Amino acid sequence: MAIIEQISALVNDAVSDALGKSQNITELDTTNLVSLGKKIADFDAYEPFFKSLSNRIARTVYFVRSYNGNDRHILRDEHDYGAFVQKVYYNMPQATDNPTYNHSGANGAFQQASPYDVETTVEVSSMIFGGQGTWTVEIIRPVEQIKTAFTSPAEMAAFVDGIYVTVDNAFELELESTVALADNTAMACAIAGGQARNLLKEYNDKHSTTLSAVQALENADFLKYASMEINRVVDNMSRMSTVFNAKGYETFTPPDRLVLEMLSQFASASDMYLQADTFHNELVKLPNFEKVPYWQRAGKDFTFADCSTIDVKNEAITSVNESITNGAVKQSGIIAFIHDIENVAAYFGERHSWEIFNPRSDVMVHGEKARKGFAIDGHANAVVFYMA
Repeated sequence: MAIIEQISALVNDAVSDALGKSQNITELDTTNLVSLGKKIADFDAYEPFFKSLSNRIARTVYFVRSYNGNDRHILRDEHDYGAFVQKVYYNMPQATDNPTYNHSGANGAFQQASPYDVETTVEVSSMIFGGQGTWTVEIIRPVEQIKTAFTSPAEMAAFVDGIYVTVDNAFELELESTVALADNTAMACAIAGGQARNLLKEYNDKHSTTLSAVQALENADFLKYASMEINRVVDNMSRMSTVFNAKGYETFTPPDRLVLEMLSQFASASDMYLQADTFHNELVKLPNFEKVPYWQRAGKDFTFADCSTIDVKNEAITSVNESITNGAVKQSGIIAFIHDIENVAAYFGERHSWEIFNPRSDVMVHGEKARKGFAIDGHANAVVFYMA
C-alpha cells in the first residue's frame, strides 16, 4: 500500500460532523489516517516519485516496561542457607493463690510457704518449617545475526535491553504468582480451621433479606455492615486472645503487625457508597492495608466470581481439618483477608543470573534461577471474610 493517501474527503466529513452540518453521524473511514500497525512487508519499500529511494524508519520505539511484583508483605527475612526454620511458642501460666495472704494455719494463723514448692513451668512447644520450590527462565539471544537491522551499537544495545527487561518482567510476574500461591494457601488454611466468616449470610439472616453477592456490592447498608465487622475483628485482634487462630494460641496482633488485604472490587464499592463512613476510612488507613485485584485468577473480564475465588490443594491442610479430602479448598466470594504478618511468610529465597557466550553459534545464553520456600503458621491470627 502507498505510504501517503489523499484524505480531503475524510477531513471535510469530519468537520461537517463537528459543526453539526451533517443530517446524521457519518461513517468515517480512518484507514489511511490512523495506523493500527502492519508488517513492514505490507508497505511500499520505495518512495513514489523516483521509485528508487527506500522509505526509511524515522524512529524505533521499544514498548517494554519494568514490572515490579507485589510482595504482599510476605517476601521478607529470607534465608539462602539452611533447610528449616524453627519457631518456638509459649503458653501462659495460670494464676494461683498469693501466699503472702495465706492464713491456712491453725485458727487462721499466717502460714509460711516454701519457695521450693513452686513447680509450675511455662509450657514451651516448637514447630519446624521447611520445603522449597525452584524454577528457571532460560533464553538465547543473537549477537551477530541482527546487526544488519541497526546502524550503530547503541541502537542494537537499546533493542537488547528490551530483551532483558522482558526476561526480568517474566520473573517478577512468576515471583508475584508464587507469593499469591502462598497467600491463597494461608486463606485456605484459615477457612479449613474455621477462621472464616460469611458476611453476606450473616447480613441476610439478621435482616431477613436475600441479597446476592452482586446486589450486596451495590447495597450501602451491607457494605457498611461488612466494613464494621471487619473493623471489629481488627480491633479485637489487638487484644490477647485465642479465637482468631486455628491453633488456639494465646497471641495478639497490633495494627503495625496486621495485614489487611481487600479485593479491589469490594474496596471500590465501599469507596463509592461509604465515602464518609468512619469504619471504612479506618480500614484503608491501616499501615499494611492494600487492595488486591484478584486472588488467583482474573479471567477475561475481571468478574467478581473469577477474582474472588481461590482453589488450592495442600496435603497439610488435612491436618488442620480432617474432613477436607486431600487438603483441597475451593472458596468463592472472598472479599478480605486479615492476618498477622507472622501468619504467612517467605522463609527461604534465592535468585541468581547466569550468562555464557557460545562463540561457535554467536549467541548469548542467559538464565535466571530462583528458589523459594514459604511457610504458614497456624499459631498466628488470620481471618477470611467472604460473601456466599
